[in-house]
Amino acid sequence: MKKQALRATTLRRLRAQSESSRKKKSLAIGRRLLRTQAYRRAKRLLCYVAIDGEVWTRPILERALADGKRVFVPVVTDRTRRHMVVAEVRDPEKDLAHKGHYGIPHPLMLTSKEIPLRRLDLVIVPGVAFDKTGHRLGRGLGYFDRFLERVPASTPTVGLAFKFQTVQRLPVESHDRPVQRVITE
Repeated sequence: MKKQALRATTLRRLRAQSESSRKKKSLAIGRRLLRTQAYRRAKRLLCYVAIDGEVWTRPILERALADGKRVFVPVVTDRTRRHMVVAEVRDPEKDLAHKGHYGIPHPLMLTSKEIPLRRLDLVIVPGVAFDKTGHRLGRGLGYFDRFLERVPASTPTVGLAFKFQTVQRLPVESHDRPVQRVITE
């Protein structure tokens, strides 16, 4: 299946899920993530903030903070250059009240600390679809591919997905950046 068709089909399925089903499956995915060695070792992690039917990440953010980890989220700073930075979250309720580009909640950059990507111990990214080798299909704008290019290869990268978001093989282009692991329910 071509990227555009797969993206459209999967986005429809994401949006069609009931909220209760999405949250139930998301909690199972979150529990699997929390049991990984990468999560247990991480002192500073980046986790996307879910939108549009994606795996719900709020419980992961809250648990990481309760576990004493520093938590960061991606923030789109330049839509023209499709650039993201990371901003620290200390209180999800307060810090994620601001909606930025594409309606994605994030902290106000003026009140948040930013750290270099090399200081992150774990990076959790969204995807519309993932294949068995960790290649991901995003929303088509390349933000996370550009972002993952800047993350050191030694930093664990994890994608979170519902089972229906996984496929045997995605069409891959030279700019596509895979994740090291995909966790499903």
